[in-house]
Order: sequence, then structure tokens, then C-alpha cells
Amino acid sequence: MKKILIAGFVLLTGMANAQDPHFTQFSAAPFTVNPAYTGIFDGRVRVSTNYRQQWANMSTPYTTALVSVDGKLWGDEDLKQAPFNVGLQLMTDRSMKGAFSSNYISLTSSYHIPLEYEMKNTIGLGLSLSSGKRKIDFSSLSFEQQFTSGGFDLSLPTGEVALENMIPFTTVGAGILYCYNNPDEGSFFELGLSAYHLNKPKQSVYNDVSEYLPARYCVQGSLQRYVNARTIFNLKAIYQQQAQVNYFLGGIYIASILGDEYSTNTLGAGLYYRTGDSFSPYVSLGLGDMQLGISYDVSSQQFYKGATKAASMELSLQWRLGK
Repeated sequence: MKKILIAGFVLLTGMANAQDPHFTQFSAAPFTVNPAYTGIFDGRVRVSTNYRQQWANMSTPYTTALVSVDGKLWGDEDLKQAPFNVGLQLMTDRSMKGAFSSNYISLTSSYHIPLEYEMKNTIGLGLSLSSGKRKIDFSSLSFEQQFTSGGFDLSLPTGEVALENMIPFTTVGAGILYCYNNPDEGSFFELGLSAYHLNKPKQSVYNDVSEYLPARYCVQGSLQRYVNARTIFNLKAIYQQQAQVNYFLGGIYIASILGDEYSTNTLGAGLYYRTGDSFSPYVSLGLGDMQLGISYDVSSQQFYKGATKAASMELSLQWRLGK
């Protein structure tokens, strides 16, 4: 039986210490880490999707899914990076078997400028504007008031329906990103700094100004280097802080080019680690302009379901269009 204490706990933790969803494959969810990543890819249009089940082997996992699209608005073929870019992201996050849900829509934009004539070094600014809505579906929960001689009757009123809809909120984010791209030597480097919920939007079912969504700060970086004509070395890292929670996530993986020297097909494998949380083996497959990623987080803490440690699963897919 799910009691009112559970719903109250979700409300209090969701409002007072709410944390944004996070991804192990954060580079496949670029707008969640820095809006300045809008338009930073090889191509004209990019579609990204990510699906994550936190504690997938538990009875009530946290499920997060997103889809985003971004593109370069202008820029001729001589430019290695178009200056102005825009993007759109839709994301949903569900827990308690879908009874508690959060939905977001975000608009992002970025403007990047070269730092020298060769355009190997660029720096850009990004902005994001997001609208969010959280909801508790009490019709899928059972309460003591609904217990009858024949079991639970979910059609009976509980008096909690008034708490279903939290006030929608709008939040603002910004970021800066430095990029170094040198195809001649096969080196690519990125370093960014971003902040979300700068306006600290109110997030409460009651008119309580002390309940707000805390700001989230993020530092991220990546290094890609061609070791030889067929082997690519990748290093990615991110540090995030929101309210009293912070973590560092870093990963390393090696990809090999499949086929002849002109092939864009790759196969890669590596390992991520999130401090105080989990180890995450990772496998990627690139087929032309598409890349599929699979990771599986294994808890490094003493968090079990029976004799099995809690684990999380994540799938990502990116598709780049145009040259």
C-alpha cells in the first residue's frame, strides 16, 4: 500500500531539494550540460535521443527520456563552425511507476566566433529557456481511506487531488564553450562552463516562496585524438553541483574505424566512473552519420535488491544530417 507519507515525501524532496535528471552519456544529451553545445557537431542538423532507467533492476525505477534537435542557421562552406545555432529539446522524467512525472520543453541558442583566421580555436555563448511541469497522479496510488472489505477501491476520494498539479515554472540557463579543432593533426578539444535555473523558479503546490528549484552549475570537457589512422582515443569529464549534491563523472573509451580508410563506421568501448556512485561500461557503434551508445551503471555502494546490486541502463542515439 502506498500511503500519503510517500506522496508527501516526493513533494518535499522534489521541491526543496529537487535535482535535475542526469545522464552517464551526457554528450548524447548536450543541452542538459551546456546550451553552448547547440550546433557543435559535424553536419547541418543533429537529432539526439537518450533513454535512461535509474535503478533499472528495482521494482520502481526512475525513467528519463529526451529527444532534441539542433541546427546551424547560417554559415558558408568555408566556415568550420556556423556562428548562430538553435535547438529544441523535450524531456520527461517519471518515478513511482509513473505516478510522479516531470515534463520539460527547452529552447536553446548559441553564437560562436573564431579566435583566429584559421578558425581552429572558437569560443561561444549559449542561452536556454525551459518550461517545466510536475504532477502527481493520485488515481494510480492507493490510500488507507480507500480500503474496503473487498480490498482497495481506487474510485473512492482521498482528498489529495488538490495536490496533483504543481505550479508550472520557467527557468533560464547560460553557458560558455571553448573549442579547439585541428583535423590536420587529428585533435579535438572542448571545455565549457554553464549554469541552469539562474532565476531559481518557485516549485511548490503551496504558495511558499521558500520552495524553489536550486541553481545547477556544471563544468564539462572532452578530448578526442586520433592515435593512428584507424584508432580514436576519447576522454570525457563533467562536474555538477546543485543544492547540496555534487559529483564528478569521467570516462575513457577507444574507438576503431571499420572498413577502409574512407569509412565512417566505428566500434568503441570504454568505462565511465561517477564519484561515490557507480562504474559504467560503455559500448558505441557508429554507422555513417548515426551513432548508438549503450551504458550500464553498476552501483559502487552497498545498495541491493536482494543479492543483486542496484544498476542503471542507458541508451543513446545521435543522427547527423548534411555536411
